[in-house]
Parts: sequence; structure tokens; C-alpha cells
Amino acid sequence: MRTFAFGAVRLVLSRVMVTGLAGLVVGTGALSTGCASGPKGSEQMAASEPYRVGPADTLSIRVLPEPAIELTELKVRPDGRISIELIGDVVAAGRTTDEIAAEITEKMAEYRQEPTVTVAVDAPLSTTISVMGEVGQPGSFALERDIRASESIAMAGGQTELSATSRVRVVRREAGATKLYLVDLDRIKAGDGSTDMMLRKGDLVVVPSAYPVVAGYEIRKALYPLESLFRVIGAGIFAVLGSAVGQ
Repeated sequence: MRTFAFGAVRLVLSRVMVTGLAGLVVGTGALSTGCASGPKGSEQMAASEPYRVGPADTLSIRVLPEPAIELTELKVRPDGRISIELIGDVVAAGRTTDEIAAEITEKMAEYRQEPTVTVAVDAPLSTTISVMGEVGQPGSFALERDIRASESIAMAGGQTELSATSRVRVVRREAGATKLYLVDLDRIKAGDGSTDMMLRKGDLVVVPSAYPVVAGYEIRKALYPLESLFRVIGAGIFAVLGSAVGQ
């Protein structure tokens, strides 16, 4: 029994070492070949584009002169349209609030003299980013303004003590392909914001675990099948000791 138990433990430890080393090599390789260091130059410094409304966004619309028409919590339908009294459906998805207001003004001119229309986005629910991994509160968050990767992590409750802060990744779909960008929180905290990229609609921010944490997970996973064996061995040892004490 003792020889078998020691042999099993040695087998597990050897497996853990191989798995851990392989994880380190693969992880390092992914960082060196699969990630860009974040968009630089014009993309980071360019002025932000105006927000474009999408399905599920909630709008408020006010039409003057008196009697005013006021619409609140007007949700953009899945087909991208909204309905307004007198003029019917108006295309909202893919447009800015100014563009929506311009069409409403044009159509309202048939019923009102020199109408003035204002459109505001109350809840930009169509434009979200997601943060997952070693953060306090993983989830999806609405992009109500331009934010950088480091800000999104703060919105998600900040990184945990188990996070690999120098290996944060932003996963983005561009031109039908998935691209990875590396964000280094350690450098950002030190004053180097070159990797602190602006986020876009649909971006996924991943805060990975540190390598020692990954190794710990692997050890736990490798040892899990042997838990029942250790219970049996422990029960046998206690039984033998109980018998010896009884004699």
C-alpha cells in the first residue's frame, strides 16, 4: 500500500511539472506572437467619433413649439426604428442624435411651423464592452463615453491580487478577424500610457491569472482524482492503528 501511494504521488507531481512548464511556454509564446501592443499614433490621439444609436438604446425626444411633444424612454426596436406620433416610423440605428433630429424636423414640418427637435440618448444599451477574468465584478458595461482599457478594469471593481497586471488583453473583432492587444497595467501605473488603448463597442477585456496561480490550479486539478485514494489509504491507516490500540 505504501509503495503504491508514493508511486502515485510521484506520478502526479511529474505531471504537474510538465503541465506547468508547458503552460508557461504556451503563455509566453502567445504574448510574443499573438498580441499587438495596442493601437498607437492616430488611433489613440484621434478625436472621438459621435455616438451612433443602436437597437435597444433608449431615447428622449422633444418637439417644439407648443404644444410640445415629449417622448421619454423611447426604445429603439430590433429593426432599428422608433415610432413618433404624427410622422410614424423614423430610422434611428446607425445614426447620430443630430441626424435623427434632422429627419424628425423634416417630417414634422408638414404639421408644425418651424419645428425644433432635440434628441438625447438616455441609455446607450447597444454599445457595451465586457470585462472578465481576475477582476472584482466581471460583467458587461455600457460605453456612455470614451474610456480606456484601464478605466474599464476600474469599472469592473479593479484587478484582484491574483491577476497578471502586465498581461491584460483586449480582444477585438476587426474586418471579420479577431485581434489581441496587450495592455500593461504596471507600465500604465508607472506613467507610460502607450498601451492604454481606447475601447470600442464589443471589445472584451481579459485580466488573466498570474502564472503561480495557474500552476496552483493545475496542481489542484491533477490531485483531484487522487482524493478518493487518499481517503481510502487514510481510512486503512486509522483502522490499523485502531486495531493495534485495541490489542
